[in-house]
Amino acid sequence: MNDKPSISVRLNDKGDFEPVSAFDAEQLAMCPRGQVFTVTPHLDRSLEHHKMYWSILSSVVKATGRWATVDHLHRDLKMACGYYQTVASEMGGVYYLPDSIAMRKMDQQEFNLYFDHAMKKLSETIGYDPLQR
Repeated sequence: MNDKPSISVRLNDKGDFEPVSAFDAEQLAMCPRGQVFTVTPHLDRSLEHHKMYWSILSSVVKATGRWATVDHLHRDLKMACGYYQTVASEMGGVYYLPDSIAMRKMDQQEFNLYFDHAMKKLSETIGYDPLQR
């Protein structure tokens, strides 16, 4: 893995890509003309919303003692909400892998749906709405 950040560009009003920062401009200037790039749109995600999710989980773990850690509760919520993959093993059997809610894996719209579903499941499980505490 490369420690240097990737080059970021934004689509301007004319429909052209332009560097986001001085670093990006420098990096682009060093590229040969005709260089081909793969561009992946960056979908903004609310860091505050993401942090609120983890804060709620932490509070619930502390208040209830029903999960060993916040990570255990997080995994259980993903599974309960259907955010997992079913995998058939070559050696026989089936197992389940929880999906990721990482910023790069889930855009804000999808996170909103997951968050609402997770809070509903959590409320049903613990007997109160953790958003109201």
